[in-house]
Amino acid sequence: MYALLVLLALSCCSSSGLAKPQELIPIIQSMAEQKNDGSYFFAYEGADGSYREEVGIVRRSSNNILSDGNVEDAEDADAELEVSGIYRYTDSQGERVEVSYKADKNGFVPLGTNIPRQITETARNAVEALEVRVKPS
Repeated sequence: MYALLVLLALSCCSSSGLAKPQELIPIIQSMAEQKNDGSYFFAYEGADGSYREEVGIVRRSSNNILSDGNVEDAEDADAELEVSGIYRYTDSQGERVEVSYKADKNGFVPLGTNIPRQITETARNAVEALEVRVKPS
């Protein structure tokens, strides 16, 4: 009886039922830059054509920018990070997927081949509504 249970357990865990390990994809190009104000840029590309690029820009209120262009206080509470980027890859059906995005204090807006237009439009409208409410009069 014990041997039958062991045999049954082994047959359930046969190699045909286990996921195959994924192949590691070499990075063929990579760049990165970090600035003292917190702004950054990075990009990389895989040998399979996958790609990602992102830029983060720290925006500060004009009150804290000195006449020479330097920032008065690097830890300013008014500092905001704006991020934009793009990534692409080939999905399991062989289709190329590409997504671009922007994120700031008002929200995240994606636009891509695999993202329904309605989601992008809803996100964009929500961000625009927030921008209208916070604009100084």
